[in-house]
Amino acid sequence: MIQTAREVMRTEIVSIRPDATLAEAVRLLLENRISGLPVTDEDGILVGVISEFALLAVTYDAESATHPVRDHMSKHVIRVHVDSPLKELADTFILHRIRRLPVTDKGRLIGMVSRRELLRATMEAGAPICQAVAMA
Repeated sequence: MIQTAREVMRTEIVSIRPDATLAEAVRLLLENRISGLPVTDEDGILVGVISEFALLAVTYDAESATHPVRDHMSKHVIRVHVDSPLKELADTFILHRIRRLPVTDKGRLIGMVSRRELLRATMEAGAPICQAVAMA
């Protein structure tokens, strides 16, 4: 039975560096048909996330397309550990109303899990994969 983030995460990750431009970030989003990018340093450490919403700045100011990602990324990143149970992933998706979760190990980005991937794993398992805790 599927039980941890490791078992549902994607390891093919599209990410960007903090010194890349917003124009580069927009290009990556469009080319890959995704709605956000994890931002990693040269060692693969997760340092932020840049979303479509943050990138809307380029629609108001053409000059902002040359700004570095670091100036517009969210530095407070909600993430899960590779060994996090699936219930924790589901709880995090629901509580924070986010679409994707970076999966890390010792701070290094090693995968991504989307709400859709968690739902797919549930359907393929043929049963709930997040067991509810009975209230006494």
